[in-house]
Amino acid sequence: MGIIIGIISGMLWGLNDVLTNIYSEQALFSTATFAVLVFALALSLMQDSFSCLGIFVYHHIRGSLIKNWRKTTLQNFWPLVIAAMCAGPLGMVAGIMGIAYAGPVYAGVVTSCYPVIALLFAMILLREKPTKVKVVGIILSVIAVMFISITGVRSGAEHILIGLIFASCAMIGWGMESILFSIAQKSSTQDVSWLLAIRQSTSALSYLLILIILLIVDYVQTWQVMSHLFLPLLMIGCVLSASSSYLAYYHAIKRIGASLGTTFNASFIFWAGIFSVIFNITHVEHSFVVWSIMLIIGIYFASKGNIKYS
Repeated sequence: MGIIIGIISGMLWGLNDVLTNIYSEQALFSTATFAVLVFALALSLMQDSFSCLGIFVYHHIRGSLIKNWRKTTLQNFWPLVIAAMCAGPLGMVAGIMGIAYAGPVYAGVVTSCYPVIALLFAMILLREKPTKVKVVGIILSVIAVMFISITGVRSGAEHILIGLIFASCAMIGWGMESILFSIAQKSSTQDVSWLLAIRQSTSALSYLLILIILLIVDYVQTWQVMSHLFLPLLMIGCVLSASSSYLAYYHAIKRIGASLGTTFNASFIFWAGIFSVIFNITHVEHSFVVWSIMLIIGIYFASKGNIKYS
């Protein structure tokens, strides 16, 4: 069951990337960075707000809302707050901007390497000593990303370099978030879904605060972008796919461990390619498939064995 949940998490996130790309193409009337930023913030706010609200309602129905809230301590709260900043404004917003500029396939290639970044942060900040297998995994992942990125640049896609830069920021943010979330999870006896809700609600508040600031700085342009966002079917699709993927990902880690759970989640790059073809967004080259397979293998070896945090 854990493997199935892990596969579903990757499939749903691949679908989310494609829906986000379709959403950006229909909602954005300008490719200016400011407009794309407002779009990314608004979509991230919707996804995280509905996600944490759904989890809070779930715990309220179960009668565990107050119990979990009382068990939330500063020891596991602050890592979640910092994780929210890394996964939210740095990760999610940059990830959506990467998709808007480079498309779901090539942006997804970069962001799918977040497990490798998490390992590098663990080595630098937590002084973890990598095994030879993990080093091989890192090397394979880097080589695969380089060749897929080169293929993307040669494809002539508009703004792809800008998209890859934003996707790299998302990769760093999600890599750091995975470490901080694991630290919080280790020091807590609460449900994974509750910790995720705390993380989601914190990041949602950060999006809201930034949007308020942007409204104050440039009300006309900010509101102009937000007024084009009411596309009900795409809104629902993005929110449901993202929320479900979050829950499936963290439950997969709980059931089958960080190595397999992360690997199955990182397979979203495959699903993004499949859904891109289904929705007629892009044509996937044979070289992309080959190097993507190497990337997933590299991520598996790089994340093989649970990372230990002190």
